[in-house]
Amino acid sequence: MADAPRPVERRAHRPRAGPGTRRRRQGAAKYGTTNPVVQRLLASWMGKLQGVLGTPTGTTVDVGVGEGFALERMFPEGTEVVALEYRHDKAVVASERLASVAVVRGDAGVLPFPDAAADLVTSIEVLEHLPRFDQAVEEMARICRGRLVVSVPWEPWFRLGNLGRGKNVRRLGNDPEHVQAFTPARLRRALAPHFAEVRVVKAFPWLIAEARA
Repeated sequence: MADAPRPVERRAHRPRAGPGTRRRRQGAAKYGTTNPVVQRLLASWMGKLQGVLGTPTGTTVDVGVGEGFALERMFPEGTEVVALEYRHDKAVVASERLASVAVVRGDAGVLPFPDAAADLVTSIEVLEHLPRFDQAVEEMARICRGRLVVSVPWEPWFRLGNLGRGKNVRRLGNDPEHVQAFTPARLRRALAPHFAEVRVVKAFPWLIAEARA
């Protein structure tokens, strides 16, 4: 029999501040918006996401935490999470914002965690940024012994929403950093080869998928 997986280390080095840490960021603008329509959409999305997540137990790993704006809304205050982030400046902000979260630097395509190490793996608004998102999905499946919950923009509605408020007009509403577009069917197909059960919840203009190992 294979050796039992080692638990994910919760005490992580908190990166030092570096250039660009204090710049105004897109995440802060989105989650701090005063646009009433966007506020309602964000609240509806987060409400459905919280409903899918429930109350986490065991080890939780968040892949692609960014600056932590989504994570701090997903779980009750004080929930212990190990959060992975590729960019140093964003990891700094997340570690400063979220006292109960251990932030580690790493790549979603090569996760620095043992097999079957996490009871819950989350990844919010990450897959659409990855040219090889399949590698990240495979890695998240590898470390997951319970559930994976991911959320991505629901296309083409997300782009149309941007166009409707005059954002990214020259790109037909597409965010410059988005290199993937997901429909409910494509998101399900992305996860199905690695999980026994996949369900997709529509949270216009986002999609939430829950996959069970």
